[in-house]
Amino acid sequence: MAVRLAPTIADNLRQLPVERGDKVADQVYRHLRKAIVSGEMTPGSRLRETEIAAALSVSRTPVREAISRLIGDWLVREISTGGVEVTDVMAEAAEIYHIREALELCAARLAATRITPEQLARLDELNKMMPIASFEERVHINQEFHLAIAVASGSPRLLEMIRGFREMFLDHRWISSQDSTYARRAIEDHEKIVAALRAKSPSKVERVLRAHLKMGWSEVQSHAKPE
Repeated sequence: MAVRLAPTIADNLRQLPVERGDKVADQVYRHLRKAIVSGEMTPGSRLRETEIAAALSVSRTPVREAISRLIGDWLVREISTGGVEVTDVMAEAAEIYHIREALELCAARLAATRITPEQLARLDELNKMMPIASFEERVHINQEFHLAIAVASGSPRLLEMIRGFREMFLDHRWISSQDSTYARRAIEDHEKIVAALRAKSPSKVERVLRAHLKMGWSEVQSHAKPE
């Protein structure tokens, strides 16, 4: 008997708006990608064009296009019996982390020679927000901080790749409440990263960022909550 898309997923999709201003396929793609990366769509869930189209009140064509992009992202895969299913992204977390690390180090080296005073000021502003933020707020501020460095690299392609790989680590199964010691060290690391960028030193920013990312990966591993 074929495995059907979980009713709760279809119910959640029905609550998501698909506006006619943006390209419909792009919106469907973003909705499905977010559901997969967040863990809402669990590994092995089947994606059926007709059910997704009905849930989002769109035709099957944009759904088909969105699923094709998700296959390219390695978030879903085609199966021998036909159709596609969600892959287990977290099973490849270590590989994804190392790819993300390489991309972010590359972006940071480029940013060290290209960052503007306005971009440096924004990084300072984000770092000042961290100590008074809640845990949930810190997660998003940290994400914005690292993406701001990617923006400063001046490479849109690199930014888009980094955004995609960082997004995968926002899965609730890999986020811990992080104690005050970790939070303090993260803020200190951010200050060192900004200082290295301000000094326009690619080698220094790479060294500091590498240590920071490794600390984050150790935290992810120690608090992983596989389901």
